[in-house]
Amino acid sequence: MSGTSFDGVDAALIKTDGEKYIQKLDSNFISYSSSEKKLFKTSIIKNYKTITNFIDNKHLSAIKKILNKNNNIDVIGVHGQTFYHKPELGWSWQYINVKKILKEFKINVVSDFRLSDLNNGGEGAPLVPIFHKNIILNKKFSLPAAILNIGGVSNITVVHDNSSLSGFDTGPGNGPLDALINKRLGLHYDKNGKLAEGGCTNKKIKEKTLSLLKNSFHLKSYDRNYLDKICLTYLDSLDTKDALATLVDIITEFISLKIKHLKLKKLIISGGGRKNKFLISVLKSKLLTDVLSTENVGLDGDSLEAQAFAYLAVRSIKGEYISFKNTTGVKKNSTGGILHYFFN
Repeated sequence: MSGTSFDGVDAALIKTDGEKYIQKLDSNFISYSSSEKKLFKTSIIKNYKTITNFIDNKHLSAIKKILNKNNNIDVIGVHGQTFYHKPELGWSWQYINVKKILKEFKINVVSDFRLSDLNNGGEGAPLVPIFHKNIILNKKFSLPAAILNIGGVSNITVVHDNSSLSGFDTGPGNGPLDALINKRLGLHYDKNGKLAEGGCTNKKIKEKTLSLLKNSFHLKSYDRNYLDKICLTYLDSLDTKDALATLVDIITEFISLKIKHLKLKKLIISGGGRKNKFLISVLKSKLLTDVLSTENVGLDGDSLEAQAFAYLAVRSIKGEYISFKNTTGVKKNSTGGILHYFFN
């Protein structure tokens, strides 16, 4: 899959029954080039043919690296690249050319994981909670426990005391940080949050931005472009370090507002945001819970979301639910995914 951060394509190989048994076997990552990232941020529609071509090629390369080392693959689950997510309008666009994957690898493919959920009144996201739930239960964490994925947008899965499941987007993640530093300095991200750590929060701008974000506090899922636009609204007057520090404060404050009431005993951070040491330290200071990264508990934070869609592909084939009332807001628990058969 390729996430909202648009840094590259993650691929993972797992062995699973689509329930509690989950074993990671292999993973890899293919990055987008600087020119590809720049083109993607310029205009998807104007550069559609070029962008979709390199997205397809990156996915093919990532899958090929897995298959070159592993045989007997039963199914390929492909999420694709999110272009736009508009749940309030009843649609979400994840691009991938499944025909190319079928032709290249001659293996059945499951894609379009969000379609059924959207058609049944859900927001189409988040879809990974059922996978995260079984990871949490397998680790035997004290409950309630959660996995917070900080990508371009942040989302959380919570397993409660009674093992019931809930999940939702917690708002902005790396998205506005990456957008700001790319615009100001031409960098793709603030490594370890070093620049932000050297800045100071502008409290007035923080409060004004949080006020805008709170207008959509009730949403279960967010479009990255929408969140980035809000988070960057008032920052032009600040120097880069102060702007980044203010953003980190905004992002962590909104996450805290979304999850503090859950009184978690353990919070596991996955996704690229776990590598931003400053962001994580600020988040820890706002939460009265044990905050750890995926690596601290023996999980691969780089490939966890790719593993999730492999897992969902198996559940899709078995006709098991992949979205739930307490995750996407779907009217009733829903199966999902479209199975594309390869015919000789």
